[in-house]
Amino acid sequence: MNLENDLYSIDKKLLVKAGTIINSRTLKNIAGLSGKISYVPIKNTPLLTDLIHTFQDKRYADILYPHEINLKIISYIRRIKIPEKILSELAYMKKVSPYTYNHILTIAVLAGKIALDHSHKDKYLPDMALRLSLFHDLGKSRIPLRILNKRSPLTKDERRILNTHPLIGYILLHYYFGKNCKSMAFSSFQHHERLDGSGYPKGIKRINKYSHLIGIVDTLDALLSERPYRKSPFSLRAAIDFLLDESEKGRFHKGLIHALIRYARKERPGSKLIIAQRGRDKEPAGNSYGKTAPSTTRRISGKSIPLLDK
Repeated sequence: MNLENDLYSIDKKLLVKAGTIINSRTLKNIAGLSGKISYVPIKNTPLLTDLIHTFQDKRYADILYPHEINLKIISYIRRIKIPEKILSELAYMKKVSPYTYNHILTIAVLAGKIALDHSHKDKYLPDMALRLSLFHDLGKSRIPLRILNKRSPLTKDERRILNTHPLIGYILLHYYFGKNCKSMAFSSFQHHERLDGSGYPKGIKRINKYSHLIGIVDTLDALLSERPYRKSPFSLRAAIDFLLDESEKGRFHKGLIHALIRYARKERPGSKLIIAQRGRDKEPAGNSYGKTAPSTTRRISGKSIPLLDK
C-alpha cells in the first residue's frame, strides 16, 4: 500500500513521502520518529466538555440512558490520557471539520456504552473502547474537504482517496504512540473492514473486536447524521434495519445489532427480543450513501496535502 501525497504530522513533520510503500519497516521507522511522548489527561481539556455534551444529542436519547450509566461512562472518560499531539489533531479537526470531530466523539460515547454493558462478560473494556474510538477517524483530517463535503456521489477516484483515511490514521498513530502503537493503531486501520471480507483497506475477515464495534456505531452515526449526500438522515428504525441487513449478509455481528435494538426499546427492557419485519421505516429519498458515480475528473495527485484544505 502507498499514499498519493506526502503525509505530515500535526507538528508538520514529514512522515511519508508520496508513493512510499507502507510496510512493517516503514511503520517501525515512523514509530521511531516520535521521541518522548507527552500524555494529557482529558479531564483537564475542552475535549471533556465536548464529550459530555454528546450525551445531550437527541438522536441517541433512546440509546444513551439511564442517567446512572452515562455517569459511569463519563467517569471512565475522565481517567483517559492521550498523547498531546492527538489532542492537537482533534482541536484542529474541530476547527476545520466540525462534523467529523463531533462524529468521533459520538462514536466514542456509543462504543463506551456498549462496552460497559458487555464488560461483565469480559468482552470489552470500556476505557479501551473509548480511547480507541477517539483515534479511529484521524485520517480524515488529510482528506480534501471537497470530497468530505461533496453533495453528489463520489467518483471512483474520489472514493479511492477517501478510502485511504484508515491507512493515513494508522500511520499517524504509529508516530503519536511510538513503541506503544501496536495496541492502539488498529482502531483506525480496521474500522471499515467487515466480517465477510467486503470492507477496506485490506478486505480481511478477521477483525479486532474493538475495531468491529467501532465500525458498527460508526455506520449507525453516519446514517443518523445530516450529510451533504442526502436530503435528510435515516430514522433510528431505518438505520437499525440497515444494520440488520448488513448482519444478515455476514458483515456485522448480530449480537451487537441486537444490543442496539434493546436500547431502542427502553420502555420494555426485560421483554423478549423479537426482530420485527423489515421496512418499518424507509431510507431517506435522494440518498447517495455508499454510491459511486462514474469518474469525470482527473486524479487528484502530485500536490502535497499536509492537512485539510479549507
